[in-house]
Amino acid sequence: MMASDERVTLVSSEHEHWTRLAARMATLISEHLGPVAVEHIGSTAVPGIPAKPVVDLAVGVPAERVLRSAKKLASCGFDLEGERPGHAWLSYPDRSARSFVIHVFDVQGAEWGRRLRFRDILIAEDRQRPKYLAVKHQAAAVAEGWGEYTRAKAAVVAEILGDSAHPEG
Repeated sequence: MMASDERVTLVSSEHEHWTRLAARMATLISEHLGPVAVEHIGSTAVPGIPAKPVVDLAVGVPAERVLRSAKKLASCGFDLEGERPGHAWLSYPDRSARSFVIHVFDVQGAEWGRRLRFRDILIAEDRQRPKYLAVKHQAAAVAEGWGEYTRAKAAVVAEILGDSAHPEG
């Protein structure tokens, strides 16, 4: 677990363990929000990929429920870190000791689809992994925190997705 301003450390894949954690957290989120789409995203969702030891989940809700859903999770002990139209993000247990990052998205929005598509590409297409792994390791070696790490990967993520927009994952 790390604070957002610490250097990023990648660990060897613990995919089965991370998948079990993701499933437990998805159940907890659904207990708080009711029936919502919850997807395990990010590198912890991809077998064999080194990752930060923090499980990323995407929660899909109608656009008008994004902020309300994030605030509901915050009232249940999650740490609401930020928001913008169609996307809010929270940490658990909090931003200084993250075990999970929960992204609440407009389930019909482009970012929801992009996050799932990126995960699915990395799972299905072995040829994309080396390019992503190289930039991931390079970014972790030089980045001064999560934001810088994410920005350092953005161009390669966009290239893999086949577009010019830069996601945050």
